[in-house]
Amino acid sequence: MVISSLLVNTVADRTEAVAAELPGFPGVEVHEINGFKIVITIEAETVDDSHAIASKLAGIDGVLGVNLVYANFEDDPSLYPDGV
Repeated sequence: MVISSLLVNTVADRTEAVAAELPGFPGVEVHEINGFKIVITIEAETVDDSHAIASKLAGIDGVLGVNLVYANFEDDPSLYPDGV
């Protein structure tokens, strides 16, 4: 399991609408809204899955950018297929 924390920057008048749309994406949880910034986490099976989800978030109307803050990927099975 990969857990990533991200900061979603939005157009000021779209922040609430974006925040309402984010939980509709797999593994996404909204933790805080501060001005035009939204703090989220993504839980996904692999780093690639997490990246794919974050890339889709960038396409939401009103999103200016999606920035990775932290990622824990030590349990990503695609990085350690032999379990080593």
